[in-house]
Amino acid sequence: MTASCRIIDAVQPADETFAAQQRMVNQGLWGSTAGDVSGVLRAFVGMQAQEFHYALWSFAQRMTSDITRSDAVQAFADGLILRTHVLRPTWHFAGPEDIRWMLRLTTPRLRRLMAYYTRQEGLDRAELMKSQDVLARAVAGGRHRTRSELKQALESGGVPSGGTRLAFILMHAEYDEVLISGAMRGKQQTYAAFDERVTGGPDFDEDAALAELAQRFVTTRAPVTAKDLAGWASLTLAQARRGLAAIETRCEVHELDGMSLWSPADSALAVIEGARPAVDLIQGYDELVMSYSESRHLLAPKGALPVPDRSVHLHAILVNGRLAGHWRHLPDRDGAVIDVQLLRPFDDDEHGGLQDAVRRYGRYLGVPTTLAEPVLIG
Repeated sequence: MTASCRIIDAVQPADETFAAQQRMVNQGLWGSTAGDVSGVLRAFVGMQAQEFHYALWSFAQRMTSDITRSDAVQAFADGLILRTHVLRPTWHFAGPEDIRWMLRLTTPRLRRLMAYYTRQEGLDRAELMKSQDVLARAVAGGRHRTRSELKQALESGGVPSGGTRLAFILMHAEYDEVLISGAMRGKQQTYAAFDERVTGGPDFDEDAALAELAQRFVTTRAPVTAKDLAGWASLTLAQARRGLAAIETRCEVHELDGMSLWSPADSALAVIEGARPAVDLIQGYDELVMSYSESRHLLAPKGALPVPDRSVHLHAILVNGRLAGHWRHLPDRDGAVIDVQLLRPFDDDEHGGLQDAVRRYGRYLGVPTTLAEPVLIG
């Protein structure tokens, strides 16, 4: 974080501001202890990766030292972090030691959520098995294949894959542990053989998997509710409650705004020190935004959206852990420009904190990065 802070033992989250700042610590955005990309992902167990390059920025923000975008892409190429459809029907990062048990926990429900679309594409079990046999041969022997190459292989193998059909074929191949992310080829994503990139990991039954998921979710996202956990991992509310019940001796539960909020028993809080407030630029699908359903309002003032509807300013500007504006990255001939929209006027200290946050993002990009004149929309 740009402002200095001191970590103290937390007490009951008595108000929304306290709870929001407690999340900044638990999310690793303030006072991080992770030394590398793998350490961040191991703590979080899963991180949404819909916008690939912006999602890598979420790692950089949670580390004790600066890394560049090139460093993060290399970690992905090396298979230290993998990308697949797990938890919800969207892209997520997860570690090679966690992918298998997470898929086996969440894919039964994900298949049900996607069943209508799968039927619409005419993909019965026999057709999926045929497609997966083709795909397995295409990526065997360490060959990382682009989406277009896999489409060509499917067509050659007698499996129609035009339109949106290809996306569902590939998604089911991920669910069935045939495909996983491969290394980037230039700007293109690739797929690799699942068993060549996913090694080891625990063999959990459902109860153990729910407990593990709940423990790591609470540790890195607290304070949270059972509905937050259920929505984040596509679990039933009964499953989420089972997972939380298994770890209740390690947690504290407090009431706020009619919600039962779970936190680790040893949860901490950052006390902001110095003249400048803490200003953070987070990407629109950061776990600070996407981890919460019932308690999402703790991030934003009433009526504001963490991810704005139909806006090019997808990403969030936080001041002391609360939403204060949105930003976007614009390419520039000499580097990058950060274009911002503010929900309220910033004072001089807040503007200085925003400048600091832009400079940090520029170090991650590895190019000169400047702040455009802020536009007030609030």
